[in-house]
Amino acid sequence: MTRVLIVDDSAFNRSTLARLLQGAPGLQVVGCARDGYDAIRRIRELRPDVLTLDLEMPHMDGLSLLRWVMQEHPLPVLVVTSRESNYSLFEALELGALDFVLKPGRVSADLPAIRDDLVRKLTEIAAAPTRLRRGGMDGRTRPRRETAAGAWRGPARRPGAGGRLIVLVASTGGPPALQRIIQELPADLPAAVGVVQHMPAYFTAAFARRLDDLARLPVAEAREGDLLRPGHVLVAPGGSQMEVARAEEGGFRLRLEPASDRDAHVPSGNRLMESAARVAGRRVVGVVLTGMGDDGTRGLAAIRQAGGLALAESERTAVVFGMPRSAIAAQAVDRVLPLDGMAPVLTALAREGGEGQEMLLDAARLDAGSDEHDRRNGP
Repeated sequence: MTRVLIVDDSAFNRSTLARLLQGAPGLQVVGCARDGYDAIRRIRELRPDVLTLDLEMPHMDGLSLLRWVMQEHPLPVLVVTSRESNYSLFEALELGALDFVLKPGRVSADLPAIRDDLVRKLTEIAAAPTRLRRGGMDGRTRPRRETAAGAWRGPARRPGAGGRLIVLVASTGGPPALQRIIQELPADLPAAVGVVQHMPAYFTAAFARRLDDLARLPVAEAREGDLLRPGHVLVAPGGSQMEVARAEEGGFRLRLEPASDRDAHVPSGNRLMESAARVAGRRVVGVVLTGMGDDGTRGLAAIRQAGGLALAESERTAVVFGMPRSAIAAQAVDRVLPLDGMAPVLTALAREGGEGQEMLLDAARLDAGSDEHDRRNGP
């Protein structure tokens, strides 16, 4: 039985969360805390297995408590947040929180959907072989770049015939992993980058803005018809499916499709990767990062079949190894790399094109310090 501690300054939220979790298989609410100081006392007293954490609390807020937890008593943490706390949310994910859900409202019709999400995510982060990280990533910002008007949606500048298209998918633990990769990519990267992070609508726009603040490449949430331009990063919007299509003027555009009942994830890494494989073939590099489930497995298989390259994150660095493990087990992966090896490999592949890619992959893999697990699980 997974022991849950609820941390929130709102008595309404504490009682609502406790009620939503009542009777959930495998979960037991062992207590509640009204602020960070109260939570520290109850963590020491009750020894919970997982926390739900509000970020905005008096006396000691959620971020301060999270720093203490990661340093003194590492636990899986699920942030329970409002839309208005999106910037603090991404800081919390960098500090080590594994996932988030929106705060329950007072409209009873919304509660069943919130309950399903809450129970699923608590169960996942408690059961997953997590990598609880002490301390956070470098969140230093840089001055915002000046972007020419129409840079995203003006007349197409056809990417070179050898140009790469890089597509990445991540879920639980993905925001800090994606941030690290994208921060390390050079400003002159000769490849377009498309990103799927499992995240609700509204938060993907905030996530893209945060990446844009930190990266050397321009980053934006994708819109219908956006061109895939070398040296630009586009993030799939929550609530929509993002696919790659040929542009009439040459190169590739993004097409946004409404979600359907058959979609397990919205946005879906499989949908993005399969469409990229269809239209770009061997020019595509697909990357599956940390997350629960199997999103990206079919997509990587399609990329390999089309002659592109398929990479997966190593168990050594993945916060949750479910998605990479699924792709590796399906033999859909060319190389398994630790997180710190991804950006150098992607940069080298983008610059070299198709020539010498095996040599580049092997050299970058060794330079990145891949562990024995990577050597055993690579094809």
